[in-house]
Amino acid sequence: MFGLSADDTVTSRLRYWSVTSPETLAFVYVTPDGQRFAYTRKELFSMSQRAASWLSKRNVCKSDVVLCLVPTSPEQAFIALGTALLGATVMCANMQYRDGSDISPLMKTGDVTAVVVDETDQQAIAALQTFIPNLSAPSVISEAVPSLKSVIFCNRFSQLSFLVAVAAEEEGDLADVSPDDVTTIFATSGSSGQPKLVARTHREVMTMALGYYQCSLQTHLSLKTDVNYNPSSFGWVTGYPFVYLTSGQTRVVPYIKGAPPDDEAKYTMDLMKREGVVSSFLLPQTMKTLLARADLLHCDVTWCLDLIVTGGTAIRTDIARVIGTLTARLVVVYGSTEVGIVTYKTYDDPVEVVNFKCGRPVDGMAVKIVDNNLKEVPPNTKGEVMIKHNGLFTGYLKNPDLTADATPEDGWFRPRDLAYINNEGDLFVEGRQSEVISIGSWMMYPQLLESLLMKCPGVHDVAVVAIPDKDFENIPCVCVVQDSRPEAPLLVPEDLLRACAEYFQDSFVQGNKQGELSVPKVCLVFDKFPLNPNGKVQRRALRALAVERLGL
Repeated sequence: MFGLSADDTVTSRLRYWSVTSPETLAFVYVTPDGQRFAYTRKELFSMSQRAASWLSKRNVCKSDVVLCLVPTSPEQAFIALGTALLGATVMCANMQYRDGSDISPLMKTGDVTAVVVDETDQQAIAALQTFIPNLSAPSVISEAVPSLKSVIFCNRFSQLSFLVAVAAEEEGDLADVSPDDVTTIFATSGSSGQPKLVARTHREVMTMALGYYQCSLQTHLSLKTDVNYNPSSFGWVTGYPFVYLTSGQTRVVPYIKGAPPDDEAKYTMDLMKREGVVSSFLLPQTMKTLLARADLLHCDVTWCLDLIVTGGTAIRTDIARVIGTLTARLVVVYGSTEVGIVTYKTYDDPVEVVNFKCGRPVDGMAVKIVDNNLKEVPPNTKGEVMIKHNGLFTGYLKNPDLTADATPEDGWFRPRDLAYINNEGDLFVEGRQSEVISIGSWMMYPQLLESLLMKCPGVHDVAVVAIPDKDFENIPCVCVVQDSRPEAPLLVPEDLLRACAEYFQDSFVQGNKQGELSVPKVCLVFDKFPLNPNGKVQRRALRALAVERLGL
């Protein structure tokens, strides 16, 4: 892959691009108010070296672990790459809870030695102060994170900003790094609870890049020339630019500096058109939002993306009409933080899109479906996905129990996803096992019902979650978001409940009270669903909202 070898490192790759194609744009960041920050490959390498000098002066050394709380931005990219050039390890994360209770466990597990935070981010600073009492001291002490040595403040907004300060630094000496040195720590999306940490070496980062490269070739994406839009909400492909540096594409990234755009959909469309984007990573939720905006879709019938890549959640036919409207082709990928891209499926006709279909494995990957005893089941039989990967997953950091659960067989990873494989070898992923609703002794899988309800008039999005019940612990509740398009029909909750009743009558034998209770009796309408930073529905948070709304 353009000179990539198993002995490559992030440092050698940055140097390679800066020499072979120095004037090619690497990253473009555009703010809602029109500011544009563009960096060629030569400038990217130079600024990363200068960021390494800036970090070094703040006592970041080789083998340190740096947590970057700065959001998606040029500052984040240079901090991440500068850390790598020092031979240190970086972890980029978003703080979701005001008290920092989601961040301090990650810091302790990752043995974080330094935190970089935007000095104007008062919420993050207040959260850090809850477990770092001497936050502004040259050397900090934290009982919650014993490894922590310093908190580094990044000035993003004043006249003497971080970017200005870094540009004034000298290009420092690069650390001598090995392909087997850890360069980054990824946090999983945490859909089943607290995020887990996966440490990656330079070699593993390059292997992930090679997998992305192979998938790109198979989907006819021209890595040398394509301009790609990389929205900050697309979890496992953002936050850390290493994988993309190997591909050779130009990345266009929305840069929310200050207040978010008043109209995010319009900002997204305008940005892609203005920058000449030809391919984009978009979550299904984002695509549905754009499809609901006839004013944006019909104002320029001459513009269309060559390709949209999507994944991260169960894929349904409600996104099919992006083909021919927003893009010529849609590629559905299935993967995870632990093993990267596993399968892909390319569509160029909306009629061909099938619920949950994720295609066949990329080179170096294999999948099988197993039962509760980990015995492989025949085609078209539902069970758990098992992934035979290319050696990428070696375990969760400091969590041997979860590692053992995720690797019950040597060389195989168990993501706890529900799926089946058809006779042609295509993988269909219906959702996560953690989304199953337990009703007495009966287990209800909500994904198929949700796909049915998506076809009801006026529905933009739907999720079935559990609400408490005194007799059976849980019963299902339908949560729905109204389609906001002016021409969309009015959503009628009773219609959805009627569809639920018909679905269960047709699909299940109602032989006992548990079967009867499994039919949802409650439908709640929401303006929007709570989403995590990766754009996935937070089912636990949605369940809490439903319980609160019902006064349970």
